[in-house]
Amino acid sequence: MNILKKWRLWSALLILVFCYFTIKPNFQNIESANKINYGLDIQGGSSFLLELSEDVFKKNLLLKIVSQLELDYDLNSSINNDQIEIDNAQDLTKLTNIVMQSMGLTLNKKTESISIIEIENQFFKKSISDMTLNAVEIIRSRVDFLGNKELSIQKTGLNRILLEIPGSLNQNVKEIISKTAELNFHIEKNSYVDTILLENIETNESVRVMERPSLTGDYIQDASMQYDNNSPVVSFSLNKAGADIFGDLTEKNVGKRIAIVLDGTLISAPVVRDTISGGAGVISGNFTNEEANNLAIILKSGSLPTDISIIQEKQVGPSLGKEGVTKGIYASIIALIAITIFMIAYYKVSGLFTAISIITCLLLLFSLMSLMNATLTLPGVIGIVLTIGMCVDANVLVYERIKENFLNKSDDPKNSGFNSAFITILDSNLTTVFAAIFLFAFGFGPIRGFSISLIIGIFSSLIVTYIILKLFLEIVPIEKTGLKIK
Repeated sequence: MNILKKWRLWSALLILVFCYFTIKPNFQNIESANKINYGLDIQGGSSFLLELSEDVFKKNLLLKIVSQLELDYDLNSSINNDQIEIDNAQDLTKLTNIVMQSMGLTLNKKTESISIIEIENQFFKKSISDMTLNAVEIIRSRVDFLGNKELSIQKTGLNRILLEIPGSLNQNVKEIISKTAELNFHIEKNSYVDTILLENIETNESVRVMERPSLTGDYIQDASMQYDNNSPVVSFSLNKAGADIFGDLTEKNVGKRIAIVLDGTLISAPVVRDTISGGAGVISGNFTNEEANNLAIILKSGSLPTDISIIQEKQVGPSLGKEGVTKGIYASIIALIAITIFMIAYYKVSGLFTAISIITCLLLLFSLMSLMNATLTLPGVIGIVLTIGMCVDANVLVYERIKENFLNKSDDPKNSGFNSAFITILDSNLTTVFAAIFLFAFGFGPIRGFSISLIIGIFSSLIVTYIILKLFLEIVPIEKTGLKIK
């Protein structure tokens, strides 16, 4: 046996050992990060119907409009019964019909002293629909950070979201998805005008601050749980715009306290000792490890624009069911046997090589999926079946090219046939990989499940063809492969 054969032989043995140890945890009752997850359609899971508050969203939208009127048009206004009231003594010439239309406002009533403005119904419905779509992505990010794979989430109706999570439910999920996570920074102010008193009952800390926040959590770009003196804290970093605002804010308020407020609750109120540049900070508040980790996940994924509540929760059974899974396994085994019989009948001993190649390819595929902690869904099963077909196709292409070389009386029909066929196989498989990568990048849920199994399957097929199949062709004499044409 020459060096090339020895290399392929040991590589084949290494692949089998690798497959054994990576697939093994899937059949053991142990907690492991290297296991295949199963999608909602195979194992079932939990379903949540979420509703976003229209009233709170409208209130926040009105506050935003009032703030915009003051900053951009120098108009002081107030909110009364979901309407904006503006004193006519001010210069209203800037508030043209075009400006009103762009802000989604309409004039409801005008008296001698005040103008009453309200939000157009169509504009409000579009705003809350867009807000719900944004909330879908925020919730998806939060659940993804918890390690729940291949969840199904979609907008239903104007302000409702259907969330389905496969498998056993992480205990943190309910708290994570229902948290608004509105983080604000308020500067201390010793006055009773436009101020509020914030209190932390657990720490007995209280501080009077400006009612309007000086900085919001919208500028946070990353957050993580860390330890400070063995106590869990949440470290955060701001984007460039947020870092500039935070630096300017701390520079002008050295010696004052800055209140860190989450969903209206005071977390802590440290004293500003010096200008904080760079946009990094730490939130401490007697957190447990779980609380600090949850807060970091929430801040990293972004705050929801309104309150959210779980209005329905139920267990979802597998759409495929155990019987369907069992039938799928039987169908795959029958297909494998049928392919083996056909290949042996047509290609003799080489047909047996194909059967071994397919089995090895499937073992390698499941090994890599276990190693990546990938999720297997029904579309993923389709990707695996497609992989079997591509593996058989690669074998057939190699065999036919070898037979052609015999007809052309090539000096080394096996090697030249395999090499020329493998270039074609590599080219066709890589184009399929690129398509699958785009499916993974722009798809979600079941589409990603299909693309992942297909990508892994293609690479498994290429590895097995190049190592296992070529090994058999090299160690078995050409007369015994069944490919020699007399």
